[in-house]
Amino acid sequence: MREVYLGWHELAMEALRQEVANPREYKDVDRIVVLGMGGSGIAGDLVALTGLETGSAFVTVVKDFYVPKPVVNDRTLVLAISYSGNTRETLLSLELCSKRTSKIVAVSSGGLLEEYAMKRGIPFVKVRRGLAPRTALPALYAAAMKGLLTVGVSMCESSTLERWFDVLKEVRKAEFDAASLASFLRRARMPLIVASARYAVLATRIKNELNENAKMPAKVEIAPELFHNDIVGWERKLYSDRAIVVESDIPYEVEYLKLYTEILTDVGFEVEMLRLIGDGVVPRVLYGSLVAGLASVKVAEIAGIDPLATKSIAAYKSFINNMEGEIRRTLGLSD
Repeated sequence: MREVYLGWHELAMEALRQEVANPREYKDVDRIVVLGMGGSGIAGDLVALTGLETGSAFVTVVKDFYVPKPVVNDRTLVLAISYSGNTRETLLSLELCSKRTSKIVAVSSGGLLEEYAMKRGIPFVKVRRGLAPRTALPALYAAAMKGLLTVGVSMCESSTLERWFDVLKEVRKAEFDAASLASFLRRARMPLIVASARYAVLATRIKNELNENAKMPAKVEIAPELFHNDIVGWERKLYSDRAIVVESDIPYEVEYLKLYTEILTDVGFEVEMLRLIGDGVVPRVLYGSLVAGLASVKVAEIAGIDPLATKSIAAYKSFINNMEGEIRRTLGLSD
């Protein structure tokens, strides 16, 4: 698994250069909705972050079976991302959205989503198969951006993406940073992960990697919102653990993260700053995600845990398969 993370740059470039099946151009697009869960959903979050960073689009990411009716209309482009191609939430929400718009792009390594796209002539980008979905993040993100570019929705040029992906070449530094982070987390019970709103996607990604690879629960708090609720929860000093604070590149964010670090330290937390590299928010999030992946695998190794095994997710998928008829009826998708 470690080798997959170390090969992220190659994985991203491979997906960025992948041909798009059923290419076409969509006109009159005034909003983008991304459908995706887990690692695929985080790729959607990166697409949304890109739109904000470049000022090119506002993207809504839906991680559910249900997409509220006002969210999608005939001027909406729906981007469906599912690494396996068989994610029930994504497939059912796509089926629901297809009743409201014909502007769809799909990304997967195969499965039912590929079949759906090819049968209907939907632009489709295929990524390398055989990976744990969470390790496919750069491929899914690159493929999603390539698909959007192909249909005429340009958030940034391919050359910009290539420059952003260069940060994934920094594998020696990433391994060093990951080893330090893993050592810090090895005795954590439920680490707290803190970031400013601009880096919320990275905080969530770190949590998810610890959950899936290290089988470790984690809590996420986002500033400045946390200063309006979370900080009060520490006043009784009932609990302390270890906290990861994601570095910001904006001076005032640096200062309020220092304030929160002081509060946590006073409660009894040990705090580690996750330092980031990269020119811009997106490459910095990509680098932080690489460090988080490597660190979570190292924590799993220290604990003698298989980072690939996710039996609880398998149990949930079995449950959803049994519930699909009821979900379809509730969504109005019954035959």
